[in-house]
Amino acid sequence: MFNFLKRLFGKGKQADTRREQTPPTSEPADTAATKTLDLNIPDEALRDEASFAAYLQERLPFFGDLIRVDYDPAAGSLTLHSRNGDTMTKFLNNALLALREKRGRARAQALLNYLNMTETMADNGEIAKVLPVLKARDFVDVARQQMIQAAKDEPDPPQFVYLDEAENLIKLFVVNGETAVSYVMSSALEDWGIDVRELAEMAQANLQKFLAKTGVQIARRSRFQYVEVDGQFESSVAFVPNFWAQVQEQSGGAAPIAAFLSRDKVFFTHENDTEGLQLLELISADLSDVAYVISPDQYRWENGRWTLFRRVARMEATVRH
Repeated sequence: MFNFLKRLFGKGKQADTRREQTPPTSEPADTAATKTLDLNIPDEALRDEASFAAYLQERLPFFGDLIRVDYDPAAGSLTLHSRNGDTMTKFLNNALLALREKRGRARAQALLNYLNMTETMADNGEIAKVLPVLKARDFVDVARQQMIQAAKDEPDPPQFVYLDEAENLIKLFVVNGETAVSYVMSSALEDWGIDVRELAEMAQANLQKFLAKTGVQIARRSRFQYVEVDGQFESSVAFVPNFWAQVQEQSGGAAPIAAFLSRDKVFFTHENDTEGLQLLELISADLSDVAYVISPDQYRWENGRWTLFRRVARMEATVRH
């Protein structure tokens, strides 16, 4: 952890104990005025990524070993530079979501947790290969039942690790191996010593690196567009706000509407394209030849979040995961 974090929020309980055990001493004038982050981080600072970045850029360089904070709006990330040459890159989207849900000291603690995650962990073993994937909410229940049936001597297998993404959609995490992917379970988090929010942050960083290598292409079919990545992680583009912000900008500000049909089939148009929406509904309804189905429904992207836009009745009753 950067040393500046210790000064950013105070030295913690151990420092408090030391102060109680030693006589008080007068502090030099230059330390008496040490700045700290306002524990009541204002809502205005969390309005969007740019506001949050500006808030941190203004305050963080005043502390300890941190000398510069660079904001990359295209990646939605901050890079923190310490005096000794170390750097730490943090992605803003997940932090914004967590901080908006809290107030006062709890919000400040959430910010500390966000800044305190060690980037070295991302270079260790499987964690460096963890990527976020999109699934239907019922995937977890179905897969868990299959696990129980397959291992009758272990009626209580490890839990899937996931976060809510939108109505009927969740974010799961997989280790992207050379020949196969495996889902991250609760037992792995215990081994790694992290929680699901920390995992999500690391997975987001890994996803950015992964997409930087594979690239994200937009192809066209009739009046709507679809995403091309690597034939397996197309649906993970759901977790890249800047991609959808660019789509919205190219649509003249109209909110993108996407159908995440399967892990490799993501089609989208925008809310003002009536014909495109009708065609999107037609292709979403027929999933008879689509493997690894996620959902036929359409989702609307706005302000960094997905919300259900329209339910689509499937022509095929059998759901395959």
